Order: sequence, then C-alpha cells, then structure tokens
Amino acid sequence: MWAENHKRRKGTSIMEELLLRLLKESPESFVGLVHGYIEKYKPAVYEVGKEIVNVARDYANNTEICEIAAIKKKNQFDAYVKVGFTEEQATAFILSDNLQLVKNMEKLSSNSSAKVNAK
Repeated sequence: MWAENHKRRKGTSIMEELLLRLLKESPESFVGLVHGYIEKYKPAVYEVGKEIVNVARDYANNTEICEIAAIKKKNQFDAYVKVGFTEEQATAFILSDNLQLVKNMEKLSSNSSAKVNAK
C-alpha cells in the first residue's frame, strides 16, 4: 500500500498525505471527494450551528445577567460614595475601571491575533 511505503512529511497524517497526492494526481477526483464530504457532513454542521445560535439567543434574552452586572455597579458606586467620594468621583472611578477593562481586552485580543498570525 502507498501509505505504508511512503515517508510522510513531518506533522502530516496519512490521510493528509493521501489527499495531497490525490489533489496532485487527479484534481477532478479530489474535488468530487471534497464535495462528497461536504454533502455528507453539511447537515450535521448546520444542526450544530443552529444550536450555537439558539444558545446565543438565550444568552442575549437573559436579562438576569444584565441585572447582576447593574447591581454590582450600583453597589460599587454606593460604596465609593459611602466612604466619602462625591458622586462625580465615584462615577469617574467606575468609568476608569471600565476603560481599563476595554484596554486590557484589546491588548489580549491583539496578542491572541499576533500568535495566530505567527503560526
């Protein structure tokens, strides 16, 4: 068998090697094979996609999450005012925290993108 006698490239599976060989030797057969796999697995992929959308919809319609976040911010604001900060100062602290959170998320996102692009 070809796969048993053929030295594989580092990091590739036997299936990958066979697919690459098929692509090189018979592109029309490769296209047919890929089309067959797409048709075979497309219904399952669509079902998984629908479930992901349903979870996202449930999450978006869940007001409890927003209520919890609002209560936390209100408690934080009240705590700043209770220890002697003005309402303006308390608001500024909360806005500053939110701004720092956004900056950290942007930095994390750009670091993650850089790592993905480096591969």
